[in-house]
Amino acid sequence: MMINSRNLCGLGKVTNEIPSLYFHYKKRIQPIRVRTVWDCFGHSGTGIVEFNRDWNGLNDALLSKKAYQEDGHGKKDWLSGGGAADSSLYAWLANTDDYYRAANYIGEYLGKMGDLKSISRFAEEEARKDHKLVVRLNVISENIQSRLRMLEEKFSKTSIKLKCETEEKYKILHGYNQGGLNPIAM
Repeated sequence: MMINSRNLCGLGKVTNEIPSLYFHYKKRIQPIRVRTVWDCFGHSGTGIVEFNRDWNGLNDALLSKKAYQEDGHGKKDWLSGGGAADSSLYAWLANTDDYYRAANYIGEYLGKMGDLKSISRFAEEEARKDHKLVVRLNVISENIQSRLRMLEEKFSKTSIKLKCETEEKYKILHGYNQGGLNPIAM
């Protein structure tokens, strides 16, 4: 998501107002980082807001986009000249226009720092990650099951051996107690 304002610079450097204004303005969203964009003349007045790279992050970005559009602070409002008149924050989701403008510092920055994906591509990547996780968990589960079977066999053999030795000991003691027989001769 990109944020723009005409009044975000102070004495050639960015003030700390970008994150605080952004979070104060829309408290229901949870961005993970706000990056300021600089060009050859200094701060451009533009910031890039990053969200988590999961479904929750996408939801936060879409909620934010909708809220800014409803308030008249979306991309269309910025481009129509509304941003020139005031110092409010304007925000929109970066799209192919923002990424692939050849002579635009914002496009260059987004190309270096971000990754433009369609929702279907994002869903495919998530499904692929989920599949890899399921395969790894299945392998771990099979290894644990194999180890469990091996331990059960070992327990069974040891239990049988212990039972035989206990019966033999009982016979020896019973024979000794019965008649004073030599336990070794049995």
